[in-house]
Amino acid sequence: MIDLKTNPDHLHAIASNVRLTDQTDLAHDLDAAAHDLKNLRDYAERIERSVNQMSGEIQSIRTQRDEAAAALLAIIRPELERMIDDAVEQCRPLEDLRDRVERLEGDHTGYVEIRDTVRDMIRDGDIIVSIDHS
Repeated sequence: MIDLKTNPDHLHAIASNVRLTDQTDLAHDLDAAAHDLKNLRDYAERIERSVNQMSGEIQSIRTQRDEAAAALLAIIRPELERMIDDAVEQCRPLEDLRDRVERLEGDHTGYVEIRDTVRDMIRDGDIIVSIDHS
């Protein structure tokens, strides 16, 4: 709230006293100043009410936004989880190949077996080889 240092009613009283001394221009200016102060005070109060109302509305909108985001996540979560599971599943052949290579690394005779395993994986579609002709 705006804190006025001057009381508009007191200015009106001064204007009445000044009017008695035939200084009508000064009395008119004092009345106008008092009227302006009242208008400014009323305007500041309306702005303050409006700001408080808007603040409440903003908080309400934020709450609605958070609830909507949570609802949307609940809707898309199963699809996201399925997509993640699919991506992990697609990586399994590569992990299987790594496991096989690690088991065979210590055995020099295992090179033929590694080669055959890789060929089988390519043939089965577990590994896709593409060549870029750039």
